[in-house]
Amino acid sequence: MTCEVPCFQYALDTFPTFQVANAQEELLQWHAVNAKDNPKVIHATERCASGIIEAIGHFKLGPSTSLRDVSDLADSNLEKFDPSYEVVKLYLFFERWRRAEIEMSEIYLANLNASCCANGIFVHPSGVEQSLRNCVSALRSWYGDNHGKAFRIWVDQVLPSQVGSYTFVIAGEERNCCLTTVLLSAKGVSAAEGLTWTHVHQTWLDGAFPSITNNTTWIF
Repeated sequence: MTCEVPCFQYALDTFPTFQVANAQEELLQWHAVNAKDNPKVIHATERCASGIIEAIGHFKLGPSTSLRDVSDLADSNLEKFDPSYEVVKLYLFFERWRRAEIEMSEIYLANLNASCCANGIFVHPSGVEQSLRNCVSALRSWYGDNHGKAFRIWVDQVLPSQVGSYTFVIAGEERNCCLTTVLLSAKGVSAAEGLTWTHVHQTWLDGAFPSITNNTTWIF
C-alpha cells in the first residue's frame, strides 16, 4: 500500500503558534532556544486536548470552555448563536440527570416541556414513535439510575442546517451507534430568542444494532 502525504514547510516563528504543555522534548528545547521571547509562539499552560482548547480561546476561534466544566447549563450561551450548541447542552443535561449530578427538580422538567412542541414526536431507532413530552415525563424514573457509574453520553459530528427562516435541522452521532436528527424552530422573531424541539428521529448506523433495542429502556 502506498500513501502520499502533502508536506508543507514554513518558519514556525513567523506564524501565530500554540504549543501544548506536554509537547515533545524537541519542541520544548526549540521553544527555549528560539522562541522564548517571541509573542507569536505561545506555550500553553494546559496539556493535550486542554491545551488545544486553550489555543482556541486565545485565538478566538470558538468556545474555549468545555460544557462539562459549566455548572449551570441554563446560563451557558455562545456569543454567536449556534443551534447545535443547544443539542449538546440537552444531552449533557441527560447525562447529569442520570448520574444524579444535579438536583431532581421539577423545574428542569418544566423547562424541557416548554422547549418541546405540543405535537412533537420522538422516533426511536426501532421505529417506535412517542410524544416528546412523554419522553420528558419519563425522565423522572431515570433520575440517578447511573449514579456513581462511569456513564457518559457522547455526541459527535453535530452539524446544523438552516431549512427555513426560523427552522434548523441538526444531525449528529451518539455513541450508542445511532444517527440523531433534530428539527428545531424559533420561539420568537429570531432563533436567538430560543428554540422549540419539534421532531427527533434516530436511526441505527450501518452494522450497529446494540443490545438496547427495547424502546422502554432508552429515551432520547
